[in-house]
Amino acid sequence: MTLDDLMAFFFVFVRVGCVFAFLPLLGQGSAPKVIKAMVILVLSLAIFPVAGVRVPFGVWQPYRFFTCVGAEVLLGLLVGLAARLIFSALRTSGELIGRQMGLALAITADPVTGVQATPIGNFCELVGVLVFFSVGGHHWMIAALYDSFAQWQVGALISSEFIRNVTVATAGHSFLLALQIAAPLLLLTFLVTLVMALMARLVPEVNVLIVGFPLRVGVGLVGLTLFVPLLVRCGVDVSRTMLHFISGVAAGG
Repeated sequence: MTLDDLMAFFFVFVRVGCVFAFLPLLGQGSAPKVIKAMVILVLSLAIFPVAGVRVPFGVWQPYRFFTCVGAEVLLGLLVGLAARLIFSALRTSGELIGRQMGLALAITADPVTGVQATPIGNFCELVGVLVFFSVGGHHWMIAALYDSFAQWQVGALISSEFIRNVTVATAGHSFLLALQIAAPLLLLTFLVTLVMALMARLVPEVNVLIVGFPLRVGVGLVGLTLFVPLLVRCGVDVSRTMLHFISGVAAGG
C-alpha cells in the first residue's frame, strides 16, 4: 500500500466517522468508545477497496490537506445530521406525549450522555432504535455512505445553499413527523382535559386537580399501551424517511 492509498483511507475514515457519530445507538454517548472506533475502522476497511477513492491533486500540501479534511468532516456531519434530525422525531413525539400526560416533572438525566428527557421520550426513541436495526436500516445506511463517495469525491466542497436546504428540509420534516406520531395521544389527553373542565363546571365540589392528575396519567398509559403497535409502524416510516434523506444528501440532490 502506497502513501497515496494510506491518505485516501484516512479520508474515508474521517467521513465514515463523522457520519456514524450521529447514528442512533452507535452515535450516542452510551456506546463504548472502543466499540465505536472498531465499527468505524471495519466499515472504512470494507468501503475503501470498492469505493475507488483517489486523493486530490496537491493533497500533500498543508493548505490542501486541511481543506480536504474540512470538506470530509463537513459532508460527514451533514449526512449524519440529516439522519439524526429525522430520527429525533420519535423522541420529540415522546416528549410531547409525556408532557401532556403530566410527566413533565419526571425528567431523568442520563449520567453518561447528560441528556434530560421524560421516560416516554426515552421509550419512544428506544422503540425506534430497535425498529431501525430490525428492518435493516444500518445496511441501507452503509449503502448510502458508499454512494456518497461516487457523488462527492474526496475534497469536494459543498455549497452553502445545499447545506441550508438540507438542514431546513430535515428540521421541518422532523417536527412534522413528531406531531403526526404524537397526534393520537395528544388528542386523547385533550379529551381528558375537556372532560375535567366540564366536570369542574357541572360538579364544583369535585377537586379537579386531585382527580385530574392520576386520570391523565392513567388514561395516557393505557393509550400508550394500545399505541405501541402504531409506534412500531411509525418507527418504520421514520427509518425509511431518514434513509431517503440520507440517500438524497449522499447523491447530491
